[in-house]
Amino acid sequence: MSQSNYCMNRFRFTLRFFSLAVASVFFATASQGMDVQTHRSSPAIYLLGELHDNEHGHQRRLERVQQLIEQGPPPVVAMEQFDRENQAALDAALSQCPDVGCVVAKAGTTGWAWRFYKPYVQWALDKKIKLVAANMSNVDVRKVMTNGFAAVLGPQLVDTYQLQQIPGQLLSAQNKAIQEGHCNMLPAQAIGPMVQGQIARDVWMAHVVNGVSNAPVVLIAGNGHVRKDAGVPHWLTPQNKAKTQVHGYVENADQNDAHWYDHVHVVPQVEREDPCLVFTQNRSSKPAQK
Repeated sequence: MSQSNYCMNRFRFTLRFFSLAVASVFFATASQGMDVQTHRSSPAIYLLGELHDNEHGHQRRLERVQQLIEQGPPPVVAMEQFDRENQAALDAALSQCPDVGCVVAKAGTTGWAWRFYKPYVQWALDKKIKLVAANMSNVDVRKVMTNGFAAVLGPQLVDTYQLQQIPGQLLSAQNKAIQEGHCNMLPAQAIGPMVQGQIARDVWMAHVVNGVSNAPVVLIAGNGHVRKDAGVPHWLTPQNKAKTQVHGYVENADQNDAHWYDHVHVVPQVEREDPCLVFTQNRSSKPAQK
């Protein structure tokens, strides 16, 4: 994926973490229109990415999930848009709320374009689809960035996922993704902690997926989270890796896509402000160093 395209994919991440990083450390083949197979022969786990602001990708992915619901046993849908500490609130809202707006108000994380995600909540209300809060909150990510993985995940999960010895190739890929996703404008001392925060999120999402054993699983998350080389797939159990499909929804096909996703869905590009502008403006607003 090109640097500019990856920047767009990381733009949502940028808005949520740039100020956090500064405060804490000072900062292949395209598979379009592929029919979903019946559940008897299809993998049990689907990692479905997104460009957060691309309505075309959201629609394509929504159609895929609808096919899965209609053609097989109901999947568990794990969503980046709900933070893990809100699982009890989400369960209560789904059992008590009369409509989607009520559920989102009680359990949804602010800052997301919820028009793209409300259909999943509607399915949960109408078809009793299980929704799982798959994200790690900003508060917890800040703890990871300042105090390490064990501060949030605990020593048992640190050992389970071998976070004391993360492969250098994964760290390098995440480092590059963070740098390019922030337009190569982050202070050098911010990158390492932000890489830790991103990995912590990926590990938790994988832990959620690994915890489901009796139903198909669909993970709804950004393209960066579902990448096979550095994201959630790395942290899945070997058994779960073998039954996983990874789908990326991109605007411009790139040679890296075949390494990052099993299936690449190229969708029309949307107009957006230059995602690097926020960094340029931030730099220009700082007083000159003396």
